[in-house]
Amino acid sequence: MASLPVRCQSGQAVWTYVGPLICFHLVEKHQPDRVLRQFNMLQTPPAISYTDQRLHQIDLRGKHDQDWRRIHAEHIGVWNSRYDFRVEAPTTSEPTVSENYFVWYRSITRRFITQEGAFYHCMYDFVDEVQNSPWNTI
Repeated sequence: MASLPVRCQSGQAVWTYVGPLICFHLVEKHQPDRVLRQFNMLQTPPAISYTDQRLHQIDLRGKHDQDWRRIHAEHIGVWNSRYDFRVEAPTTSEPTVSENYFVWYRSITRRFITQEGAFYHCMYDFVDEVQNSPWNTI
């Protein structure tokens, strides 16, 4: 980060803002806490994120005269306080993830798409274990 030009570092406070980004009728949550490694920060398991399902039901059909400031006042309020909603984590060079990150990651990730992929992975682990076994005399 220090090697970046000053103009690239000037928006750093906004990079780490966790909250809604608003463009008229669209509201999307910005979640840099899920990509801390991009900012040379220690990645930890992210907090559970909730999305207001009502936001997904908004479209512009027949709503050209809507007052979006009123409709999204709550989200605009969070944006106006964006410096209070920043993710902070220790900067690091190695390792880039916390000890419990991969435990969390494996619990929410599908590791294999096919049974064949899982089979090859298990066989590879088995062969590796046999080859590295202290009882292996081959």
